[in-house]
Amino acid sequence: MISTIVCPECGSNKSWKDGIRTTKYGIVQRYVCRECSYRFSDTNLSQSAMPESLQHFCRLPLNMPSSSLSKCQIGVSQPKAAKNLVRAETKQEALRESDTKGQIVNFAWNLKKLGRTDETIRTYTKYVEILSKYGDINNPENIKGVIATHFKNKTTKRLVCCSYDAFTEFKGLIWEKPHYKAEHKQVFIPTEQELSIIINNGRKDIFAFSLFLYETGARFNEAERLEWADINHERKQITIKSSKNGKARTIPVSKKLIDILQSLPKIENQKNVFPKRARNSRRTSFRRKMMNLAMIHNNPRLLEIHFHTFRHCKALREYHKTKSMQHVKRILGHSSIMTTQRYVELYEELYDNKPIEYICEIATNIHEAKKLLEQGFRYETGEYTDGGKLFRKAK
Repeated sequence: MISTIVCPECGSNKSWKDGIRTTKYGIVQRYVCRECSYRFSDTNLSQSAMPESLQHFCRLPLNMPSSSLSKCQIGVSQPKAAKNLVRAETKQEALRESDTKGQIVNFAWNLKKLGRTDETIRTYTKYVEILSKYGDINNPENIKGVIATHFKNKTTKRLVCCSYDAFTEFKGLIWEKPHYKAEHKQVFIPTEQELSIIINNGRKDIFAFSLFLYETGARFNEAERLEWADINHERKQITIKSSKNGKARTIPVSKKLIDILQSLPKIENQKNVFPKRARNSRRTSFRRKMMNLAMIHNNPRLLEIHFHTFRHCKALREYHKTKSMQHVKRILGHSSIMTTQRYVELYEELYDNKPIEYICEIATNIHEAKKLLEQGFRYETGEYTDGGKLFRKAK
C-alpha cells in the first residue's frame, strides 16, 4: 500500500508501511522509502516531545547491520524487513539497468543518424554493453581499468577503445583514449584439397554459400546481401554490393556456381539468395561442420578455417595468376591499395621460395592470342620457326 508520508531523507512520497509500534508516548507507524530505502517513523506525538533515544530510533536507516535492525524491529517480523530491503534494492538496480540500456539504445540511434553501417553499430553497442556490465560507462577512468583487465587480446582492446570513444563523443565525456597496437597474426591458408573437402560436404545451402565465397572472395555480409537480381546468367557474372567502405564490383564465376544458386529454393517476396537467419547462426553451423570434418578426416587444421578464409585464398590465387595488385584490389573491392599490399606480402612469405609451375600455350594468329590474354596468359617475347607465339600463366 502506498502512503502519502514524505521521506525525511529524500522527500519522496512513495513508501511502504513497515509495521506499528505502541509506546507510552503513543502509536508509532514504521515506513520504508521506496526510492532511497530510508527507514523512518510517523507518530501522533510531536517529534520534539519525544525523548532523544526515541527520536534516534524513528530515524534509523533501513540498510543498517542486522544486529542493529533487530533491536528496533518491533511490530514486524525480521523476514518481512529483509524482504522490504531486497525489494527496494532490486528496484534501484532495475532503475540503473534501465537507464544504462536507454543510453545504449540512444547511442545506437545516434550512430545510425551519423551514417554508420549496421555491422559497425552492432559491434560498438555490443562492446559498450559489455563494458556496462563490468563498470560505469559514464566514468571513463573506471572504464579504462575494465578494458585493461577484462580483455586479453590487444586487437580486441583496440576495438573496444574505438567503441567507447564513439560513446564518449555521443555523451560529451572527456577521456584520454588508451593506445593499443593491433597484434599481427599470421593468416592461415589451407590447401586446395582441404578447401575441396569443406565445400563438397554439408547441406545444399551451406555448399552453395561456401562455393560462392570460394569463387568470388566476397565478405560474409556481402554474401548474405546477395540478391537474385545480382546474378547475370548469360554472362556468368555476379555483382557484389559494397561494404566496409569498399567498392561494388562484378566478378566472373563458373557455370557450376550459377546452376547451384539457381537450384536454391526461392521464397516468395524474398530478394536475397541466402535467406536471413538469426545472428551468427550461419557461422555457428559452419563451426560445427568444421569440428565434424576435423574428426572424420583426423585433420585439426580444418578447425582453423572460417568464412573469411575463402577471401584470403581468393586473393592469393588471383595474385598468383596475374601478379597484379590492381587486379586483386578490384576483385576484393578494396578502397585502398595498402590493404591489398598485405596479401602481396603474405604471398611472398608463403610462395616466394617455391618454384612456380606454368601452363604454356601457343597462338598462331591474333584471335588465339586475344583469347589467351583474356584467360590470364602472358605473352613471352620472341617468334618461333613455326610462326606461333608462346604464352604462359602460373598454375
